Amino acid sequence: MGRVVNAAVVVDGDIDAALKKLRKKIEKEGLVKEIKRAMYYEKPTQKRRKKLLKARKKLRKLQEKMKKMEMY
Repeated sequence: MGRVVNAAVVVDGDIDAALKKLRKKIEKEGLVKEIKRAMYYEKPTQKRRKKLLKARKKLRKLQEKMKKMEMY
């Protein structure tokens, strides 16, 4: 079902630094995003729509970047 994540951090006295390392490690793994996504059911049509909108946004951004490069 879920994936196994190795998010262990060795504590060398400074708990704040260890917490910071742990947070970075968890964020890098994408755990928070995955947990939020799994908290509620999303219909397949909603997933496809989100994916399509994300692709459109990415394309629009790329086109704007290309226009700026042509000006120089």
